[in-house]
Order: sequence, then C-alpha cells, then structure tokens
Amino acid sequence: MTDENVAGEARKGLLDGIKGKAKEVVGAVTGNDSLTAEGQLQAAQARERKEAHATERVAEAQATDAGEELADVRTAAESRREAAEENAAVTEAQADRVRETQVAAAEQNKRETVAQERAAAEVDATAEQIEADEDRRIEQAAADSDEMVAAQKHQEALRQAEADRKKAEELRNQA
Repeated sequence: MTDENVAGEARKGLLDGIKGKAKEVVGAVTGNDSLTAEGQLQAAQARERKEAHATERVAEAQATDAGEELADVRTAAESRREAAEENAAVTEAQADRVRETQVAAAEQNKRETVAQERAAAEVDATAEQIEADEDRRIEQAAADSDEMVAAQKHQEALRQAEADRKKAEELRNQA
C-alpha cells in the first residue's frame, strides 16, 4: 500500500470515527436510540478499520523485513557457496601441486637409481675388463716364461749337442 493510500484511509477512518461520535452525541441529546446505536456502530467500525489498517501495515512491514531477511540469507548463502567453491579450488590446486611434486620426486629417484645402476654396471664391467687383462698378462707371462724355459732348454740342448760333438771329434782325433 502506498503512502497516499495509507493517508487517505487514515483520513477516511478519522472522519468515519468523528461522524459516528457525532451521531452518537446527537442521538443521545435528542433521545434517538437508533441514531445513538448507529453512531456507536459507525465509531466501532471506524476503530476496527483503523486497527485492521494498523495490523495490515505491521504485516506489510513484517513481509518487507522477511523479504529483506530472505535476500540477506540468500546473499550470505551465495557468499558461503562461493567461499566453499574457492576453498575447494585452492584445495584441489594444492593437491595437484603435491601430486606433481611427488611424481617429479619419483621420476628423479628413478633417474638417480638408473644412473647408480649404470655406474655400478660400468664399474663391474671395468673390473671384469681389468681382471681379464690381468689374466691375459698372467697367461702371456706364463707363455713367455714357458717359451723362455723351452728356449733355455733348447740352448742347453744345443750346447750339450755341441759339447758332445766336440767330444766325439776329440775322441775321433785321438783314435
């Protein structure tokens, strides 16, 4: 209800109340009971309309307050929903960063493990090569030693044969 309607209704109620009182007074002064009763009834109706309008204004004010409160609740709920969505997004982003960090750490660990295994394999291969080279040197040295012994025996045999030949020649010359 607009302010003009409220003011108009208030004026009408006031006039009806005054008319009712006037009829009641005129009826009482003139002894006309029906006019007195009509005046009392009109005054009572004016009071009831006034109370009804007051109750209606209170109800309208309460409805307005309820509407404003509902709007406030909706605004607060929207704010909480937005905050919850923002928190969820932040939490998800943090979880993604943690997951990415863990994956990166696992990949780095894998690379380090592969590098360590490769280095260990290279050390083992180098050790085996050194061992094989050493075995070959030992075998070569043994072969060289056997060859030297054989050469010495051959030289000894040649010297012995030469000595035997010289002795045989001496014996032939003596004979």
